[in-house]
Amino acid sequence: MYLISFDSLPNTNEFLVELSKKDANSWTVIHAKNQTKGKGYAGNEWKVTAGENLTFSFLLKTDYSFQELIYFNEWISNVICLFLKQFHSKSNVKWPNDIILNDKKVCGILIENHRSNGRMNSVIGIGMNVNQTDFNQLPKATSIRKVTDKEYDIEEILAGLMHLFEAEYSILEQKDFNQIHQTYLDNLFRKDENSTFILNGEETNGIIRDVNEAGNLLIEINQELREFKHKEIELLF
Repeated sequence: MYLISFDSLPNTNEFLVELSKKDANSWTVIHAKNQTKGKGYAGNEWKVTAGENLTFSFLLKTDYSFQELIYFNEWISNVICLFLKQFHSKSNVKWPNDIILNDKKVCGILIENHRSNGRMNSVIGIGMNVNQTDFNQLPKATSIRKVTDKEYDIEEILAGLMHLFEAEYSILEQKDFNQIHQTYLDNLFRKDENSTFILNGEETNGIIRDVNEAGNLLIEINQELREFKHKEIELLF
């Protein structure tokens, strides 16, 4: 791991994407104590309180194809869920890319990919709520500190998480897609549970059953298995 840390940076992903185009190596990590223009999945904004949370990006270069990236994405979520289980046994991934700790959002992921010199360059941006305790405007959000009632060294959290990514990397490298996907389903928030969704502006009941190879969510509604892309349906929790 090669770590570069900044007191403040507009966006760690954008910084690392540019470095990756200049032939940065795998496991290059860009950490910002304050990220002023954080981005979330599908154009969402990721807001953090300066100095209280973990915002960083790291680079992995693989021989994955674009079609295989669904399993790359699932592996990233799996490792984060595994890391968070040390703080609470209930850590899940809420499709497609939110990490849930004790039923509230604690972490977001943004992965940006481009091919260069025959290799897939994947920049993984992670925003994790660590020590923040005030979420008055975000009732579905939490932090590791709120869950455990303990304060943490953010750089130690970063080091521990990156160590786990390195330890779990062989699964990704070996392309054990069945294991990756099954672990993802085991981690999937509210899988096989009766849940309420917003579909076409109305509430409807359904049961999350699977995520297919296109990354779309399969939900059983009125005994029919239906497929949804991101933002076509919203899970209420």
